[in-house]
Amino acid sequence: MGGDFYQVLGLNKACTETELKAAYKKLALKWHPDRCSDSKYVEEAKNKFQAIQEAYSVLSDVNKRFLYDVGVYDSDDDQDADFMSEMAVLMSQNKPNVSYQFHLSSIKIITIN
Repeated sequence: MGGDFYQVLGLNKACTETELKAAYKKLALKWHPDRCSDSKYVEEAKNKFQAIQEAYSVLSDVNKRFLYDVGVYDSDDDQDADFMSEMAVLMSQNKPNVSYQFHLSSIKIITIN
Protein backbone atom coordinates (compact mmCIF):
# COMPACT_ATOMS: atom_id res chain seq x y z
CA MET A 1 0.00 0.00 0.00
CA GLY A 2 2.85 2.37 0.80
CA GLY A 3 2.74 5.70 2.54
CA ASP A 4 3.53 6.62 6.10
CA PHE A 5 1.69 4.23 8.43
CA TYR A 6 1.56 6.81 11.21
CA GLN A 7 0.02 9.34 8.83
CA VAL A 8 -2.53 6.78 7.61
CA LEU A 9 -3.75 6.44 11.19
CA GLY A 10 -3.36 10.14 12.01
CA LEU A 11 -0.73 9.50 14.69
CA ASN A 12 2.87 10.37 15.48
CA LYS A 13 5.75 8.00 16.21
CA ALA A 14 5.45 8.52 19.97
CA CYS A 15 1.88 7.22 20.08
CA THR A 16 0.93 4.70 22.74
CA GLU A 17 -0.66 1.31 22.18
CA THR A 18 -3.95 2.73 23.46
CA GLU A 19 -3.83 5.65 21.02
CA LEU A 20 -2.97 3.25 18.20
CA LYS A 21 -5.94 0.99 18.97
CA ALA A 22 -8.33 3.93 19.30
CA ALA A 23 -7.24 5.48 15.99
CA TYR A 24 -7.48 2.11 14.23
CA LYS A 25 -10.96 1.41 15.58
CA LYS A 26 -12.26 4.85 14.65
CA LEU A 27 -10.86 4.75 11.10
CA ALA A 28 -11.76 1.10 10.48
CA LEU A 29 -15.38 1.82 11.37
CA LYS A 30 -15.41 4.96 9.24
CA TRP A 31 -13.89 3.38 6.12
CA HIS A 32 -15.17 -0.21 6.27
CA PRO A 33 -16.49 -0.98 2.77
CA ASP A 34 -19.64 -2.65 4.14
CA ARG A 35 -20.59 0.61 5.85
CA CYS A 36 -20.28 2.64 2.65
CA SER A 37 -23.78 3.68 1.61
CA ASP A 38 -22.83 5.24 -1.75
CA SER A 39 -21.72 2.64 -4.31
CA LYS A 40 -19.51 5.12 -6.17
CA TYR A 41 -17.25 5.40 -3.07
CA VAL A 42 -16.93 1.67 -2.34
CA GLU A 43 -13.59 1.34 -4.16
CA GLU A 44 -12.14 4.32 -2.30
CA ALA A 45 -13.38 2.87 0.99
CA LYS A 46 -11.78 -0.50 0.15
CA ASN A 47 -8.43 1.14 -0.60
CA LYS A 48 -8.46 3.26 2.55
CA PHE A 49 -9.57 0.32 4.68
CA GLN A 50 -6.73 -1.83 3.32
CA ALA A 51 -4.22 0.95 4.08
CA ILE A 52 -5.61 1.25 7.61
CA GLN A 53 -5.40 -2.54 8.09
CA GLU A 54 -1.80 -2.69 6.86
CA ALA A 55 -0.71 0.26 9.00
CA TYR A 56 -2.28 -1.24 12.11
CA SER A 57 -0.89 -4.72 11.47
CA VAL A 58 2.65 -3.30 11.33
CA LEU A 59 2.43 -0.71 14.09
CA SER A 60 0.61 -3.00 16.55
CA ASP A 61 3.36 -5.63 16.30
CA VAL A 62 6.31 -4.55 18.47
CA ASN A 63 8.95 -6.13 16.21
CA LYS A 64 7.44 -4.92 12.94
CA ARG A 65 7.02 -1.43 14.40
CA PHE A 66 10.68 -1.36 15.45
CA LEU A 67 11.76 -2.41 11.95
CA TYR A 68 9.42 0.16 10.40
CA ASP A 69 10.69 2.93 12.66
CA VAL A 70 14.33 2.25 11.77
CA GLY A 71 13.45 2.08 8.07
CA VAL A 72 14.09 -1.58 7.28
CA TYR A 73 10.56 -3.02 7.27
CA ASP A 74 9.53 -4.42 3.88
CA SER A 75 6.04 -5.90 3.68
CA ASP A 76 6.77 -7.41 0.26
CA ASP A 77 9.60 -9.61 1.53
CA ASP A 78 8.19 -12.13 4.01
CA GLN A 79 11.33 -14.29 4.28
CA ASP A 80 13.52 -11.36 5.26
CA ALA A 81 10.78 -10.04 7.54
CA ASP A 82 11.03 -13.14 9.76
CA PHE A 83 14.80 -12.81 9.94
CA MET A 84 14.61 -9.08 10.62
CA SER A 85 11.98 -9.66 13.32
CA GLU A 86 14.29 -12.12 15.05
CA MET A 87 17.12 -9.61 14.80
CA ALA A 88 14.91 -6.90 16.27
CA VAL A 89 14.12 -9.10 19.26
CA LEU A 90 17.78 -9.85 19.81
CA MET A 91 18.75 -6.19 19.46
CA SER A 92 16.10 -5.07 21.94
CA GLN A 93 17.16 -7.71 24.47
CA ASN A 94 20.91 -7.16 24.26
CA LYS A 95 21.51 -3.58 25.21
CA PRO A 96 25.11 -2.90 26.10
CA ASN A 97 25.86 -1.81 29.64
CA VAL A 98 29.02 -0.07 28.55
CA SER A 99 29.40 3.62 28.03
CA TYR A 100 32.52 5.19 26.68
CA GLN A 101 33.82 8.54 27.80
CA PHE A 102 37.01 10.13 26.59
CA HIS A 103 38.66 13.12 28.15
CA LEU A 104 41.48 15.00 26.50
CA SER A 105 43.26 15.27 29.84
CA SER A 106 43.54 11.48 30.10
CA ILE A 107 45.16 10.97 26.70
CA LYS A 108 48.87 10.34 26.90
CA ILE A 109 51.18 10.97 24.00
CA ILE A 110 54.09 8.60 23.78
CA THR A 111 57.01 9.34 21.53
CA ILE A 112 59.31 6.61 20.34
CA ASN A 113 62.96 7.55 19.79
